[in-house]
Amino acid sequence: MINEITRKKVMDLYGIDVMGDVFLADDYHIVFCFDFMKNVDAEIHILSGDMSAFGFPKNTSFFVKDILPYICMVNPVSEVIGSENYIEYLFSKIRSADEISEMYFPINSNGFCVWVACSIHTLKKDNETRLIYGRVNWMSQSMPDAIKYYVSKYKDSMTGLFSREALNYHLSNTRSTDHSYGLYFDIDNFKRINDIFGHRLGDKYLLDLSKKFLSRWEEDVLYYRVGGDEFFIYLVNSTEEQAYRKALQIIYDVEKLNAEGQQAEVSASVGIVPIIGSGFDVSDLMDLADRTMYHAKGKGKGNISYARDV
Repeated sequence: MINEITRKKVMDLYGIDVMGDVFLADDYHIVFCFDFMKNVDAEIHILSGDMSAFGFPKNTSFFVKDILPYICMVNPVSEVIGSENYIEYLFSKIRSADEISEMYFPINSNGFCVWVACSIHTLKKDNETRLIYGRVNWMSQSMPDAIKYYVSKYKDSMTGLFSREALNYHLSNTRSTDHSYGLYFDIDNFKRINDIFGHRLGDKYLLDLSKKFLSRWEEDVLYYRVGGDEFFIYLVNSTEEQAYRKALQIIYDVEKLNAEGQQAEVSASVGIVPIIGSGFDVSDLMDLADRTMYHAKGKGKGNISYARDV
């Protein structure tokens, strides 16, 4: 409830109606509500504000399914969890929200990805989220700090590859499969690049190698830097023969990347591990991958080992 006495006092003192001229004047300060139980078929009621600021028709209500095409599916969060999972991710965030939470939605607006910050209020019945009501607080093309933190957690800051935390997340949420493989490798003689050419060129070598990985788009192939000169490649759908050919390609890429690497005689030792089923212990899998990689290294640089060899 608005305190009208104080509102009038402020207006007399400063000549401005803070509520009417400021807080309720901006069209993007949209207040809305919808029945969460109806999922994508829920009708979103616009109680105040103008959705046309986001490129929507100037309507007073929308269905959730009508808004989904406006969601920018290419964003830092969807890169980690997969664009095919992003909408369900948003629903799960709302479902698990506290009574009052702030959420960020990437919206395609006039050709740009605009981040929309909303205060989300949840009303629960029988421990189930029932009614959602909220307000758009602000919108900006700048990435929110919370999303920047998300990026810093799941992306390696130097190379742009996925981080160890992202690998743990992906392996912990893998679907049941009997035809996925992981390649765990480090760079043999990498220290010699630092010793001969200095750490700056050592870092440049890792960056150039990562750029080569990222420039080679491959369906269901994910690259991670798990620390130092150690990397992991997740082949989500693969045969053992394809995993072996990928390991050979990695060794070739590492050895032929640039003149500094060739002079230092770098190579890669690769361990190949099957990723079977779901709900497995990720730490056990990574321990097996590490031992498999060191088994390859024990045979001499530029070698490949399978988990069954360990």
